Amino acid sequence: MLTCESTPLSIMLLLFVEIITLLVVETNCYYHQFFENSDDGHSPEREVTEAEMFVFLVLTLQMGQTVQGRMEDYWMKMEQLRTAFYGQTMAHARYYHILCFLYVTDNNRYGVDRTDDRLWKIRDLFEIIWTNFL
Repeated sequence: MLTCESTPLSIMLLLFVEIITLLVVETNCYYHQFFENSDDGHSPEREVTEAEMFVFLVLTLQMGQTVQGRMEDYWMKMEQLRTAFYGQTMAHARYYHILCFLYVTDNNRYGVDRTDDRLWKIRDLFEIIWTNFL
């Protein structure tokens, strides 16, 4: 609920909570499906939380402001080149884990008409954005 005391951050969270929840659910689902279908078994990584997804999105947006040559450079340990914000906010391995398994739609969901809907991969995200912002 919006009040006179609402901060810009609280307003943003209200608008994006559904999107973050969708990303968390689908990312964790894809992570489990990936390891169910692999011969390596289950990875020791824990499931992504909503707080981690929010931090992941913040770091990704921040990367547009602090441009580095390679993705690894954001977590560089060399003192003269390092950007401490990234390493203090999220571990390099955790960021890459989320990036690797980031998903928006479950490919195995039944009832998705992939022939007529050109947006089927992002349909759920599109519907949330359409509802919240238009």
